[in-house]
Amino acid sequence: MKKRLLSALMAAVLTLTVSIGAFAADPQTNINAQNYNTWDAAPVASYLFENSLGGVTRVERIGSAALVEEYGPDLLLKVSLEIPMELPLWGGFFAGSRYNFFVYGQSNPVERDNVEVIRVVKYSKSWERLGQASLKGINTSVPFFCGSLRMAEYGGMLYLRTSHQMYADRAGNRSQANLTVAVRQSDMAVTDTAHLVEDVGCGYMSDSFNQFLIVDSQRRIVALDQCDDFPSRGAVISVFARTAGSTLVTAGEVKSVMLQPFPSVEGGDRRITGASLGGFGETETKYIAAYSFDGAGVSGKSTDKSVYLAVADKQTLEVETVRLSKAGVSTPQLAVTASGGYVLWNETDKAGNLTGNLCFVPFDKDGKTGKTRTGKASLSDCAPIYVDGQVMWYVSSGDAVTFYTISDEELSSRQVGASFSDVKPDDEMYDAVLWNVKRGYVTQESDTVFGRNTPAKRAEVIMGIWRAMGSPEPEKLETKFTDISPEDAYYKAVIWAAEAGVTNGTTPTTFDPDGTLKRQDTVTFLFRAAGAVTPTGRENPFSDVKNGEYYTGAILWAVDKQIARGTSATAFSPMRSVTKCELAAFLYRWKNTAD
Repeated sequence: MKKRLLSALMAAVLTLTVSIGAFAADPQTNINAQNYNTWDAAPVASYLFENSLGGVTRVERIGSAALVEEYGPDLLLKVSLEIPMELPLWGGFFAGSRYNFFVYGQSNPVERDNVEVIRVVKYSKSWERLGQASLKGINTSVPFFCGSLRMAEYGGMLYLRTSHQMYADRAGNRSQANLTVAVRQSDMAVTDTAHLVEDVGCGYMSDSFNQFLIVDSQRRIVALDQCDDFPSRGAVISVFARTAGSTLVTAGEVKSVMLQPFPSVEGGDRRITGASLGGFGETETKYIAAYSFDGAGVSGKSTDKSVYLAVADKQTLEVETVRLSKAGVSTPQLAVTASGGYVLWNETDKAGNLTGNLCFVPFDKDGKTGKTRTGKASLSDCAPIYVDGQVMWYVSSGDAVTFYTISDEELSSRQVGASFSDVKPDDEMYDAVLWNVKRGYVTQESDTVFGRNTPAKRAEVIMGIWRAMGSPEPEKLETKFTDISPEDAYYKAVIWAAEAGVTNGTTPTTFDPDGTLKRQDTVTFLFRAAGAVTPTGRENPFSDVKNGEYYTGAILWAVDKQIARGTSATAFSPMRSVTKCELAAFLYRWKNTAD
């Protein structure tokens, strides 16, 4: 997969676009969504993980649903679906080894213990809903309040670390704190929660504004919180007493260590700590955290913050920190494996505006850093992951999705969503074109031009049909056509099409891959690929389509199924070359409406 994925990303940046149905009317961006400057983070809305297709899956909360897109190793879209939120508040997503999990919540303003405040929903890897865990009351008036949510798993247990606004105290004040939950995956039973002020021994922290959670290589459950009050003011690591796999999180005493203290302040808003946590993970020997900090614990401005890397020894919990940048940065992101990783951040200008200048620094398993590299890229709330040795993340803006990778300390990108100058959003063909290019059925001519009036080549038509059919393997990799070779991208597609009787070539020994194709032949290819039959009892409305021709039945079928349309009420223009835009429309209607 590595070579295929890397070659796809290192190629000239492709501008591919998609319209996402219900989401098209609700454009949003996750660019720099990881960035927070005052005091509280937010639940992560963007996720990326490796899938069984040899590619990656993108999950992003957009509006009242989660968009799920599964990409193959060539970053062509294979599956796209929407999963509606079940409760009004978004908590987060976790891709486990056997199951996928969504977390939702709702407010409990009347503070009733029988009100469901958090729901953890289990899905199969094929996105079938399998069950849920419901948490009711748990001293919560608002879940995920002024914080985030992270999850980890081990031994059939799912662990959650998040935040909540608690029930009012006797004085009527509602405090914010962290919240820890254990769920048994087999039956989705909630086996333990740490949700009370009394849960100090299991990592309770008051005013915890960002939460991270991992299960380390030694089966320890380890959390990182950004705390401004109790038990101390700073970024705090908590190592739980029970090993991962346990149904309990409240048993025993948590071992805590101050990763980065935040100086006390007199007056002002003490919730402003001057820091924002960006990432937490482990190497073979160390716990690693990346964050931005002003050094004084007073500023809510990115222009006053620098990026730091904190390294804690896994055995002794002794901490070392190193400053990686000058002031004027975003909240960083962290990509980490057992052998090391990268810290990534965007720079700001003097006014505090994020510039799109990316800095990234490698570090080894002991947290020793290397040279700072730079490039043009944005971060998002999608935590970077490792895919075959490459660091990968994505940003989205409306219909546009850009994947970034770092491989051998080199940055590259590929877009899978943007607008074309010749196909605008108000164009009738917009949805069809964008649906095709994202799946690789019909490709664009350049970064900004689709080529709507360009005649489609014969190889392009066959490739589109073949990919729309799921790229079936031909029975043999031998062909009678002398003008195609195994090095051609369309080689298998043409052989399959000939075996399936879709095309016979232009002569017994030639296919003419670069030749254009008439409209009559394009719908004939589709007709044959679909194994369709001529509709009965339908009159031929076209004066330029003779009855009894080899293409007549195909044209009547395509019109009957609303795959193709005439160029007028009485003309089909069968001899005219099919354009790329027409091909895109034919394929889109064929796969979305003809069935």
